[in-house]
Amino acid sequence: MILLVPENRVCTGKTTRYPITNYNPVLWIKTENTEYTVISVDGFIVNGNNKVNGIFKKFEFIEDHPNEPITREDVENVISNSEIQLITQLAEVLQCRFYTFIWPKDYPIGFSKTDLLIHSFTFHVVDGEMQINTHRRVNINDLEQGIGTLRGFSFRFVKNLNSASSNVECHLANNTTNPWPGDIDSLIFNNRTQQYEAIIEFKTHNIDSPIQNERIGKYGQEDWRRFNVLFDLIDNFHTKLNYKPKLFFIVWGTNETSENHTNLKIDLIERNRVVVSGLFPRPPYNAFSPDLFNYLIQMANETTVR
Repeated sequence: MILLVPENRVCTGKTTRYPITNYNPVLWIKTENTEYTVISVDGFIVNGNNKVNGIFKKFEFIEDHPNEPITREDVENVISNSEIQLITQLAEVLQCRFYTFIWPKDYPIGFSKTDLLIHSFTFHVVDGEMQINTHRRVNINDLEQGIGTLRGFSFRFVKNLNSASSNVECHLANNTTNPWPGDIDSLIFNNRTQQYEAIIEFKTHNIDSPIQNERIGKYGQEDWRRFNVLFDLIDNFHTKLNYKPKLFFIVWGTNETSENHTNLKIDLIERNRVVVSGLFPRPPYNAFSPDLFNYLIQMANETTVR
C-alpha cells in the first residue's frame, strides 16, 4: 500500500489559461525548527452559525493487491505523528471532528461512484501516539451528503473549478451543490507558547505583471468574501482560546525569470482591512526560507490587530 499527497491537476473537461505549476509555496515556511510546527489543513467546514464543524485531510492510495488494508504506519508515511496530533488537538479545541479521507489515485475517474472506495478515518492520541479511532468505507455520494450535513446547508450556486488538487474536489464543485470545503495552506504553531501564531493563505500569480500591483479587492468584493471562512476560523480561536492568530495573504509569482515575479506581496489582513502590506524578495522555489519564516513570525508578533 502506497499513500500519496494528491497533486494539482486540470479538471476533466476543463482548460486552464496557464499550465499547472509544480512549485509549492508552503515549502518556503515548512520549518524543521523544533520551536515551531507548520501544519496544513485540506478542508475546514464552517456551518451556518459561523462555527467550525469539521476539519479534513485527504490522501490517495495505490494498492499492491485488491482490498489491501490501510494501517496507521501507512498514514504516518505521508503525515507526521506530530502533525496528526496537532490537528487532532485543534479539532478538540474547536469542538469539531477531524476526518482523514483516503481514496484510490485519480478517483472517481475510472471507478464506480457507488462502490465504497473512500476510507474515512478519525484518530485519537494514546500515550503521545496517534491511534486509529474509527474507520469507515463510503462512496462519493456519501461523502457529498456528509459534507452537506456538517455544513448544515447546500449551496444554490457553486463556482465551477477548472483545476484542483484532486478529482474528488473537481467532481464535487462541478457536479454537486456540496463542494469540498476551503483549505488552510499553513498554520504556524509555537510549541513553546502552545499557540497558533499565524495562518498563511497563498495566491498563485501566473500573469507576467508586477506583483506589487496585486491587491485584495482588485477583482471586486468577491476577493474579500473568499476570506470570510478564515475570519470565522480566527473568531473561533478567539471565542475558544481567547487569542487571534494573524492572517497573512501572500501573492507569489510562478515565473522565475520574470522581473515582475522577483518579490512576494505580503499583506497582513483582518476582516475587510489590510493592516500591513509590503514586498519581500522571493526565495528559491520548493525550499525552506528561514528569512521569510522569521519575517512572518516577527510581523505576527509586532503587529496589533483588532
